Amino acid sequence: MSTVGEALIAGLAARGVDTIFGIPGVHTLELYRGLTTSGVRHVTPRHEQGAGFMADGWSRVCGRPGVCLVISGPGVTNVLTPIAQARQDARPLLVLSAVVSPDERGRGRIHDLPDQAALTRAVTRLTISLESPDELLAALDSAWAVLEGRRGPPGPVHLQVPVDVLRLPAPAKAATAPASASVPLPPLDAIERAVELLAAAERPALVLGGGARDAGPLAVLIAERIGAPIGLTINGKGAVPSTHPLCVPSRMMIEPFDRLFLEADVLLAVGTQLSDLDWWALERPFEPAGRIVRVDLDAAVCAVGPPAAVDLVGDATDVLAALSERLADRPAGAGARRAAARVAEAAAAARWPDSVAAHLPLVRALAAVLPTDRIVAVDSTQPGYAANHALDVELPGSWLMPIGYGSLGTALPMAIGACVAAPDRPVLAIAGDGGVLFTLSELAAARDLGLSLPLIVWNNGGYGEIRDAMHEADVSPLGIDASAVDLPRVAEGFGCLGVHAQSLDHLQESVAAALSAPVPTLIEVTPRTKGV
Repeated sequence: MSTVGEALIAGLAARGVDTIFGIPGVHTLELYRGLTTSGVRHVTPRHEQGAGFMADGWSRVCGRPGVCLVISGPGVTNVLTPIAQARQDARPLLVLSAVVSPDERGRGRIHDLPDQAALTRAVTRLTISLESPDELLAALDSAWAVLEGRRGPPGPVHLQVPVDVLRLPAPAKAATAPASASVPLPPLDAIERAVELLAAAERPALVLGGGARDAGPLAVLIAERIGAPIGLTINGKGAVPSTHPLCVPSRMMIEPFDRLFLEADVLLAVGTQLSDLDWWALERPFEPAGRIVRVDLDAAVCAVGPPAAVDLVGDATDVLAALSERLADRPAGAGARRAAARVAEAAAAARWPDSVAAHLPLVRALAAVLPTDRIVAVDSTQPGYAANHALDVELPGSWLMPIGYGSLGTALPMAIGACVAAPDRPVLAIAGDGGVLFTLSELAAARDLGLSLPLIVWNNGGYGEIRDAMHEADVSPLGIDASAVDLPRVAEGFGCLGVHAQSLDHLQESVAAALSAPVPTLIEVTPRTKGV
């Protein structure tokens, strides 16, 4: 007879989990007993924060819930930042952990916390404490309902099991997977009202966010039928190929691209909060002149920001399918051609903000050397901010950036997760010298996995973005000089390759070589690099 720990892993496998990122500990031995016979792949990071970011990156690429397994106590506190990031971006992340048994809590036992569940409940969509073997199947069902977005927007779930319960005999049928259930469509009258607005619009436009990841083809159909440009937020990059003639790939804040959306008489906003982060370069708030139709799994998202004429709460793909079906009598034609011409005219007249233009040579050099099916993981760093707008991707789930939560240290572990999810696609990570030090130890994990992963590190001698902000605010710079002396040599200490890029040509040669190298390559670029 299997234990609860073994049955829990079997239950995950029955629900399609084939990869778990985790660090073993004495409190999770029964879960690891289950892993040894489950067929589920286990990837070992060097820190629980890395485990969470890897699982998140894996999930963003493959579109399924990411899973990480951590020890009770410090493992849980270490993974809180990835949990909060997943909550901010509505990403399905399952954090599986042990917890000190009830009769041992508060007695100074190892890994004890006053209330571990209360700690994670503040940042998860759902926290479950599995206190009895009979609760196992219901706990998994509840977790998957949240992870799959069947109870509102998807998000992180924490499932904790007391150490003594993990060792108990498992109930029968614990590995049974539930039948999938679809999210209901919005009311028919709301859908019809949205169709009327879109069909009558003279200057329509679409905006796709991260919640529209899989709805791109349907968005294109609608845009072609009503003659509308398609703007992509940073989290929405890849939902529609950047090369599509109607696509404005994460440049909506740049004049005159902004007018395509601000002056639209009907704006269809799908899976996006319409956050100021995507409109930061505007000299005025993002306030479209026309009517707005919102599509989102979360009714609370629809209620925030510019008021909408119609709210359609539901799955983006299902809702757009319903809209597209009702617009099927409007074949693509002159309207689509006019919209494409407006996008092309805006592109010809666009001028990058200074903060983006300063890093365009570096970003364009990377774009030129990377294959079109690239996946890019970006940390909070100045070239990364520029790349958000100037480095395009063609496929969904190809841009991994914690734009809403703004975590540091994400690029390397998220890129590792991406490599595991898509081993045949090229993956690149971009980080700053300050941020990369948060999770640089994950080079050891990438080395163990034998990943052909280029890691670009922009070394400006510390926290350059904050240095600039202090100067702007007339604050005497303090605490911003925090660089490493020789990052390529540090990478070599992990068994990886290290390169000091001497020029942009040298950078491109190094990236091309790194994409086929047997180990990761850290490529340092500095303000002194020729051509940068």
